[in-house]
Amino acid sequence: MSAPPTSEAELLARAHGLAGRSVGHLARRLGRPLPLDPVHGKGLAGELAELALGATAGNTDQPDFPGLGIELKTIPLDEEGHVRESTYVCAIDLGQVQQEEWERSRVRRKLARVLWLPVEWAPGKPPALRHYGTPLLWSPDEDEERALRGDWLELIGRIAVGGIEEVTAHMGQVLQIRPKAASASVLVEVAGPEGEPLLTVPRGFYLRASFTEKLLWR
Repeated sequence: MSAPPTSEAELLARAHGLAGRSVGHLARRLGRPLPLDPVHGKGLAGELAELALGATAGNTDQPDFPGLGIELKTIPLDEEGHVRESTYVCAIDLGQVQQEEWERSRVRRKLARVLWLPVEWAPGKPPALRHYGTPLLWSPDEDEERALRGDWLELIGRIAVGGIEEVTAHMGQVLQIRPKAASASVLVEVAGPEGEPLLTVPRGFYLRASFTEKLLWR
């Protein structure tokens, strides 16, 4: 694992050093085993990038590079440069939504400064043969911040009044809420429409592929 970068410029230089390199090359350099199955290889590119770039946050509720306030997001692109899937942002603390405000929200903190690292994606292609693309260091502009805030307020507002089961992945222009759990058997307790206890699956915030593709091509 690399030492944490001490500046944005150093981090960006390291990320540019990965551009054009294969996931297999990076795994060998770091001494990490490579799964042959594309399904089991999902997430591997991001884990290797974290090690190579010096991310230290792990699974804590901090940006991946705490000293710089920067989050790392690997993002799969197909051969035509289209984003293949929505991007996970963070888990939702369903028990605390009534106390949250946008300005101090986990979503805003995670998206304040993001290093996007594209990764080649193709159906059935072994993880080792996928390549990293050119990185982008990004912060939301005024229009993007307004869109994120609007979706966040609408979605969190629904949950806060007991409407968790009404929230679907179709809601939100740029942000969406989807189930986020290791299995369907994982349940958490939230308040229902009348304040009654209700068991439901954990949820997480995701950025829509149309949003991330637009900012990558901007």
